[in-house]
Amino acid sequence: MALVTISGFPCSGKTTRARELAADFERRAAVAVASGSSGSNFTIVVVDDEGSHVTRSAYDDSRAEKPARASLFTAATRSLNPSTITIVDSANYIKGFRYQLYCAAREAGVRVATVRIAAPPGKCKEWHDARSEEDKYAQETFDNLIQRYEEPSSMVRWDSPLFTVPWDEDLPADQIWAAATTGVKKAPTAAAAHRPVPPAGTLQTLTTTTTAIVSALLAHLTAAPGATTFPVPSPPALSPGSLVLQLPPNRRPTLAELQRHKRAFEAAQTQAQRSNARSAGVWTEPEVAAAFVTYLQTAFDG
Repeated sequence: MALVTISGFPCSGKTTRARELAADFERRAAVAVASGSSGSNFTIVVVDDEGSHVTRSAYDDSRAEKPARASLFTAATRSLNPSTITIVDSANYIKGFRYQLYCAAREAGVRVATVRIAAPPGKCKEWHDARSEEDKYAQETFDNLIQRYEEPSSMVRWDSPLFTVPWDEDLPADQIWAAATTGVKKAPTAAAAHRPVPPAGTLQTLTTTTTAIVSALLAHLTAAPGATTFPVPSPPALSPGSLVLQLPPNRRPTLAELQRHKRAFEAAQTQAQRSNARSAGVWTEPEVAAAFVTYLQTAFDG
């Protein structure tokens, strides 16, 4: 049906507006069902940071923010289909991320719209200061999110149609509803339309392989606390000794660290697999193992 991307400064009222919009859409959908209108059987889904397990501290540094955005993107793309209006309630302050969402919507064959909640920084700061401590951003993070905000533009296709809503005005609900239900659908590109479908069971292979590697690595570290390398067992490696991870010097990777890298890697691969791009994802157990070890090596070396 449609993807509606909410964007704005932190504490600008995005969540309040997303809830208003979802409630309005649900009311209209109920009226359509009651009247027996054709094509009225659809649902409204709100994808937000909380539901995607993205904490406010994830925005404190780029290393934490990247997997957080991947988690949000995965949750959003999972709900894109002809019978769902997906509202993405998050900062969405990076134009490149909004472009990713647009491309995913285009591949899914759904309409798009962007709603920018326009509140001045002073008003956002006032609302932020009034929050409880657990609901606040770190002050430096709050300031950075405002400074780094890339405002949506109606001149670019991935932000169009764009509805700019001042913080003290009503939502243009009629226009947004029209864009979501009768607006123009952008056809997927020819390359996207002819992508081969991934083999069956690839997502299960992804999770079982990464879990096996993390478990084997932890067992290796317990058995050999001073180890500097980790030969990945076969399976999941293609053959014994073919895949070796260089461990970080002078420190031992923790379970929490490995789980964080595992989730980030899986989110990136899931995104590629859901796009049906055979060239973008890895499919077999040895391929997943090699890609995950490369990912871990890059993380350790960084």
